[in-house]
Amino acid sequence: MLKYDVEFSGRPQFYSAEIASDGFKDIVFSNYSDTWKIHRKLAHSAFRKFATGHKLDDLVHGVIPQVQQMLTENSGKPFDPKLMITLTLYNVFSKMCFSESYDFSDPRMLGYITMSQELAEKVGFGLVADYFPWARFLSYNGASYIQRMKQKYMEWTSPQLQRHRETLDPNEARDFCDLMLLAQMEAMDNEEDRKISQNLSDIHLKQTVNDIFLAGIETSMQRLYWAIALMTEYPDVQAKIQGEIEVEIGRGRHPVIKDRGNLPYTEATLYEMIRYSTVGPVGVPHATMVDTKFRGYLIPKGTTVLLNQYSMHFDEREWTDPHSFRPEHFLDESGTTRLHPSSFQPFGTGRRSCLGEAVAKADLFLIFTWLLQNYTFRKVPEYSEENLLKLLPETAAGRVLQNYKILIEER
Repeated sequence: MLKYDVEFSGRPQFYSAEIASDGFKDIVFSNYSDTWKIHRKLAHSAFRKFATGHKLDDLVHGVIPQVQQMLTENSGKPFDPKLMITLTLYNVFSKMCFSESYDFSDPRMLGYITMSQELAEKVGFGLVADYFPWARFLSYNGASYIQRMKQKYMEWTSPQLQRHRETLDPNEARDFCDLMLLAQMEAMDNEEDRKISQNLSDIHLKQTVNDIFLAGIETSMQRLYWAIALMTEYPDVQAKIQGEIEVEIGRGRHPVIKDRGNLPYTEATLYEMIRYSTVGPVGVPHATMVDTKFRGYLIPKGTTVLLNQYSMHFDEREWTDPHSFRPEHFLDESGTTRLHPSSFQPFGTGRRSCLGEAVAKADLFLIFTWLLQNYTFRKVPEYSEENLLKLLPETAAGRVLQNYKILIEER
């Protein structure tokens, strides 16, 4: 598929996605088109500008005091880190999108989290009408539930967009929402993009934010949950990372994105965690834009196509002992981080690759590195024989771990 251009760049027109995205006005679910290309171009421009400098460093550092307080309150007793991870990511992304942060105990934040998780799960499982289009004309609870949840989400994002539009300063972008509005204005000034940009409504901008919260946060949360479980199961790897951090950063400051190049083992461990967990084993479905010949087969236009990331990430022809967790999979002989571009595609590939890949990888690095700089994860003694890497038997989100509890000790 890497050799193809737009042939596999479509999206299946699932009814559940149509409802959640206001008629495919987002980036994740909408089909490949000129409007989609401009929409993605605007969002990519905003992401690129936001990912430069110290903005992401500052966002993560800003939420650290609340994380420290939560971990201190739970020090020495069995603790499930899932809520801590989720609250951390929601605060980081809320600050990134809207310049707003929340107290970890704020009921509004807890409500947003519950709402987005329920919506993502319902869309992930899908509706009968996704596969039998005539079923959309029947009255059943699934479609109306997605509609209600989507409307509640819009009631949160709509006032934010309006506030940003009214207070926008073209010379000083505060956050991602400002950058999206400015990118939209720049596109209207560009003769080549102006006509197509007129098709982009405020709903497109709101849906872009929804993509970040519904798709981006959930995946990052699951990966960090895996990361902590893996460090608890592999204390030797955890200790080696802590030693590397001690030498390169010490304890006198927080990690920053620029530290990645000096922490090859830490970075390799994160890549191996992403490979080993493969939380989205088949990614987001693609669809053929035209009749396409692929390896001798004719795939008709409009066919749903899945990229089997799990098979790719555990292919014994590409990986030595792929079912073992080994950070060395991503290190060369000199100890330098290396990638496997043909057999490691956790963020997708081609024109439909993950828009927020750079931000997601940076956030994972900053949060994970700070946690191991300051804390050690251990098993609860009475459950020392229990495997923390057990998967939920049925889930819409992919390879999701069962809830677990560990001990977190301050270093």
